[in-house]
Formats: sequence, structure tokens, C-alpha cells
Amino acid sequence: MNKKILVSLIIIGVLGLAIGWGTYAYFSDTETSEGNTFTAGTLDLKVDDKDDPLPVYFELFDVKPGDSGSKDIVLKNDGTLDGKAYIHFKNVVDSPGTTPESELTPDNGELSENLWIKVSVDSTTIVEGFLSDIKSNSYLLGTIAGGSSLTVTIEWSINSDVGDVIQGDSVTFDIEFSLEQA
Repeated sequence: MNKKILVSLIIIGVLGLAIGWGTYAYFSDTETSEGNTFTAGTLDLKVDDKDDPLPVYFELFDVKPGDSGSKDIVLKNDGTLDGKAYIHFKNVVDSPGTTPESELTPDNGELSENLWIKVSVDSTTIVEGFLSDIKSNSYLLGTIAGGSSLTVTIEWSINSDVGDVIQGDSVTFDIEFSLEQA
């Protein structure tokens, strides 16, 4: 009889489980995020509101000892990302030009060795030195936020006691501005 009771209890348990299982359900809820997008930011350097080719900023003739001048140049990050702005004086080429009698020979053109350049941003000096000495490096001007700008001042001068060594000489060079992601 114990066996019959045990079998009966098992059958009742299985039936109860089957009936309960069919009526039992979990709560559920689903949420969906649609239209996810990634868009890359941009860097777009404008120099005095221009792209390449830039104008010639310095084209001076008949300079002499004691002369000086300056030029303000506005760099703008027309992009959306912050960028680090750099300046680089490159492709510096000295020429002896027309050498008068009073200049010493041999004349290889020494104007870059006597042309003092000072670059500053907001009255902070970034680099200064003779063009021949500063031509090899890029110099950090600062960080420009997307949509912002900074003004670079380039000053030049020729020492008043340089003498005849630069007579007739000329120097040509390029000024390269660049913007790299900060």
C-alpha cells in the first residue's frame, strides 16, 4: 500500500506541476535605442581666412641695418576639434645678390644669419633668434579650440651694427602653419 500511495502522490505532484507550469509566466519589458550615430570631428586651419596658397607675408626690398617691422597673422580652427597650432620657417635660401666692392669676399649671402625673427602670441614670446638658427624646428603656438582663433605676431629686425656683410644679399623662405589634433 505504501507503494500505491507513493505512486499516487507522484502522479498528483506531476499533474499539479503541469497545471501550475501552464499558468505561471515571467513579467517582461523591452526597450530599443534606435538611430545611434558616430560622426568624426574636423580640423580645418584657416590663415587670415584663407587656405593654400597663402599670400607672401614679407616681400621687402632695400632693407638696411637698423630696419625692423612686424606682421600679425590670424590662425583660425574652422573645425570642431581642438588643435595644436605650429609654425615652421623652412626652405631658407641665402643669396649673395649683387655684391658691391665694400662687401667682403667670398660672399655666400649672410642675410639669414643677421635677420632676427621673433614670434609671439598674445605678447608671449614663442621663439626668437636669427632666421638661420630657428629654421630647423616647428614651434608650438598654442591650442586653438574648434571655432576659435589666435593671433600670431612675427617681428623682424636687422641689427644696426651688422656692417657691409649683408650688402646686396637676399634671403627667401617659407612660413608653414599647421594644426594637429590636441
